[in-house]
Formats: sequence, C-alpha cells, structure tokens
Amino acid sequence: MVISDLTPFESRLYNYILSNDFETGPWITSRVAVAMGVSEEEIYKGLSELTKKIKDNIWIYYKAGELHVVAE
Repeated sequence: MVISDLTPFESRLYNYILSNDFETGPWITSRVAVAMGVSEEEIYKGLSELTKKIKDNIWIYYKAGELHVVAE
C-alpha cells in the first residue's frame, strides 16, 4: 500500500508524527490524543493501520523505558 491509501485520519496522524520529534523525545499517546482531539483508542488504531499500510515509512520502537515513533 501507499500513502494515498490512508484515510483522512491516518494521513493526519502520519503528518503529525512527521511534524514532531518522537525519536529523541518519547511518544506519549495521551498527549497525542489531546493534541489531535481524539481518543487514545483512535490513536492506537491509527498507528496500527499506519504500520500495515505504510510499513516502510513508520517505525515504532521501545528504548530506555520510552516508546518512540518515527516517520519518513
């Protein structure tokens, strides 16, 4: 799949990740949900879809006790 296959929300979430530095700073789902005006569940579902649809463009990893999300 490609970026054009994303739903409007998935595109918005992807762009949010691109616009923020969650590589050097931690990903905190509750803060992202508030910033985007959606529930944490929607964020988790969106991340799940992004990792399926554009798996070569997004990385989620755990380091030093923190979750990190990186997109390119």
